[in-house]
Amino acid sequence: MRLGPARVRCTTRADGDQRNRPAFDDPAFDGPVPWTRLRQVHGAGVVVVEEPGGCSGQEADAAVTRVPGAHLAILTADCAPVALASAEGVIGAAHAGWKGLTAGVLERTADAMRALGATTIEAALGPCVHPGCYEFAAADLDAVAARLGDGVRGRTSAGAPALDLPAGVRAALDRAGVTLVYEDPACTACSADLYSWRARRDDARQAMVVWLPEATETAWMP
Repeated sequence: MRLGPARVRCTTRADGDQRNRPAFDDPAFDGPVPWTRLRQVHGAGVVVVEEPGGCSGQEADAAVTRVPGAHLAILTADCAPVALASAEGVIGAAHAGWKGLTAGVLERTADAMRALGATTIEAALGPCVHPGCYEFAAADLDAVAARLGDGVRGRTSAGAPALDLPAGVRAALDRAGVTLVYEDPACTACSADLYSWRARRDDARQAMVVWLPEATETAWMP
């Protein structure tokens, strides 16, 4: 899909486990291109990528860049992958689990993009676990609600207290002054096409990859 000047691709089970892939097979290029794959720690750290493949392996949960051809990858198996882009050609990718949301990872990603020259920022939310499948401890739910509002409170399909992770992403983006323009409807726990740690204890991960096309890249939409 397209997000402003950026391109976004979300992999599925059909693409296989993305945890150890050093490069992204983009058909717009002659062979794989290196991507930035972070060591995600459920925090709010943001890195600035200055070359394709830059910052790979660094401990952080978001990356931003304005370098064409730099591919930013977020790996998930229930947490929310969020792609961000501005008309100025600044892009970002963030890993937003409940701890990262509470720590402000999306707000910090937007701030880092603005430091690179972004003004109006749009976002796309990839597939993540939904409240019907996400029973949540009361104390942790209170902590997220204290940060992002009671709209994050949900119920599981069995009626137990749950975290509404997509609602949390929407609330955090609103706080950051970012417009959400696309939200994937898939629940990772419900979908047989996606990996889920909570539902199936999958050890593998899918990826959301965000990049700015090079000037010579063909217009490719997965």
